[in-house]
Amino acid sequence: MSFQHTETVPLPLALHLATYTVIGLFCAFAGGLNLIDPGHILRLGLPMLALAGFSWGYVFGILMARKEVVALGFVASVAYAVVGLWKLGADWRLGALLLAIGVYGAITLAYYRRRILEG
Repeated sequence: MSFQHTETVPLPLALHLATYTVIGLFCAFAGGLNLIDPGHILRLGLPMLALAGFSWGYVFGILMARKEVVALGFVASVAYAVVGLWKLGADWRLGALLLAIGVYGAITLAYYRRRILEG
């Protein structure tokens, strides 16, 4: 990934990737804890671990400048925004956070899409 002839990631894109890294960290922790209870393994444990794997795989794919991952980032950002709008009525703090993650991710990927793909 070459951004303005340097090997660093621009700050807005780095914040976007850090968000997905932290989401993956929390989901891995929650998924690991849900694996302890036999009643929650399939309902909560494995989906959380799958979300953690997706988040970390997405971050790694962007840092490796994989072209296929940019579309997944848009899909994930739209999914976070939709779930944020859905949760906005029940729990406005969670809804606002998910909506902000989705909108910021979509805007950041739209801005840096060409640079990532040219990489």
